[in-house]
Amino acid sequence: MKWRHALVYLVVLGLLGAYYYYFEVVAKRQKDEAERAQKRVFPVSAEAVEEVFLEEEGKPTVHLVKKEGAWVLDQPVAAQADQGAVNTLVYSLVELEKSRDVDSTAKETFLYGLEKPSRVVRFRTQNSWHRLRVGSKNPTGESHYAAKEDEGAVFLVPSGQVQALSKAPEDLRRRDLVIFENESIQNLMVSWADGRQVELVRQERNKDAWRCTQEPEKRIKNIKVDHVLNQMRWLRAQSFLESAGDVSAFWEGGIPETQVMVRAFDGSEISVRFGRKNGEPEKYVAWSSQLQTPVTVDAAILKELPKSVRDVEDRSVATFNSKDISRVEYAMGAEKGELILQDDGSWVQVKADGTRRVFKESWRIRPLFWEWEDLEYEAVGAEDDCGQKAQWHRMSLHPKDGDTLVFSWPSTMEGKTADNFPLCTGSGQAYLVKAEKLQEIENKFKEVLKGP
Repeated sequence: MKWRHALVYLVVLGLLGAYYYYFEVVAKRQKDEAERAQKRVFPVSAEAVEEVFLEEEGKPTVHLVKKEGAWVLDQPVAAQADQGAVNTLVYSLVELEKSRDVDSTAKETFLYGLEKPSRVVRFRTQNSWHRLRVGSKNPTGESHYAAKEDEGAVFLVPSGQVQALSKAPEDLRRRDLVIFENESIQNLMVSWADGRQVELVRQERNKDAWRCTQEPEKRIKNIKVDHVLNQMRWLRAQSFLESAGDVSAFWEGGIPETQVMVRAFDGSEISVRFGRKNGEPEKYVAWSSQLQTPVTVDAAILKELPKSVRDVEDRSVATFNSKDISRVEYAMGAEKGELILQDDGSWVQVKADGTRRVFKESWRIRPLFWEWEDLEYEAVGAEDDCGQKAQWHRMSLHPKDGDTLVFSWPSTMEGKTADNFPLCTGSGQAYLVKAEKLQEIENKFKEVLKGP
C-alpha cells in the first residue's frame, strides 16, 4: 500500500507545481507584458517601421527611409546609413513607454511646451503615419511632457528615452569605409606614392596560402595579411567632408599618399585612398569606392599597411603548435631541468638534482610556448654563429608527435649592447633575433620557475 500513498503524494506535488508555475510564472509574465503594453506609446513593431523623420528645434531635419530592406539617409544629406545605429533608434522609438499620464484632455498645451514642441518624431508603418511631440521637462527634470499624434492627452516619458531619439546626421551615417569578409578576398595590393608596392595573391584551392607577385619565393605569414585586412575592415570615419567636386582637392598636393585595393574571388573590387589633408597635414583624408564620401580617419592606419614584402613575410624561427608540447628541457645558467606535462593536464618540474615540484598554476606554462611561436628573426645569421659555445642557454621543446625543437643562444650577460643576438636551431641554422625578445623569453621563463 505504501506505493499507492507515494503515488498520491507525487500527483499532489505535481498539481502544486503546475499551480505554482502557472499562477506565479506564466500568469505573472502575462500580467507584466500586459502592463508594459499599456505603457507603450506606439503599439507597433520595429520591423514594421519603414520611414522616420527627426525634427529638432534649431537643427536640420533628419529623414531616414528603408529601401530594399536597408536604411538610407535622405536628409539633410543623401548618404548610406549605419544599419545598427538606425535599428537602435527605431527600437528606442517603438519601445518608448509612458512613465505617467498627466492630463487626458489638455487644452493649454503651452503649459507643457507642446504648442511649439522642441522635438517631433514622425514615422511610417506601411500606409500609417505616427507622430510624437516632445515638450519641456517636468519640475524634477527626470521626464519630458509628450503627446502623440494630434491628441490632447499629455503624458510623461523618461528623459533618457527622449535623449535616445536625439540623433544628428553624423550619428546615423555609415562610418565603416569597407565591408567584406577576409575569406572572400583573393588579391590585396598596397601602393605608395613613392613607387613602393606590395601585391599579394591567394590561391583559390588553398585560401590560407598567400604569395607575393613581386617576390614569389618569399613565405608570407597568413596572420599578418589577416591583420592588414582586419585593420581595413575596422577602420571608421571620424568626420565627413561634403564635396560636390573632386576628392583630390582635400589632399595635400592633390594626390593620395597610399592606395589599398582588394579584389574578391567573385571579381568585385574595393579601393581606398589615403592622403594628408590639405592645410592640415596632421590629419588624413580617405576615400572609399564603397562609401564614396571623403572622410577623415585615424592616421595610425598607415602604420599598419605593408610598405614592403618584409612587412608580411613569414620570418618565424620555428613553426609548431604550442598545444602539442608535452616536455621542455632547459639549461639557463644555474637553472637546469625539465618541465613535464602530466596526464591530468598539470605540469611538473624536475630539477637537475632530481627534485620534483608540481605547479599549482599550470596554466602559466603554456604561454611560454607562445613566445617561441611569435618569435621572428631580423636576418639569417652566418654559419659560424652556431657551434658549441660555453655559457650558452639552451631549450628543447618536445611535442607529442614530430621533431624536437632545439634553441640555443648566448647568455644575455654577453654583448649587452648588441641589438640582435644569434639564435641557433637544432639543425645548425643561425638567425639574428632582437635581443629584447630573447630577454623577454628568459625573464618570463625564470619568473615561472621561481613560482608565486
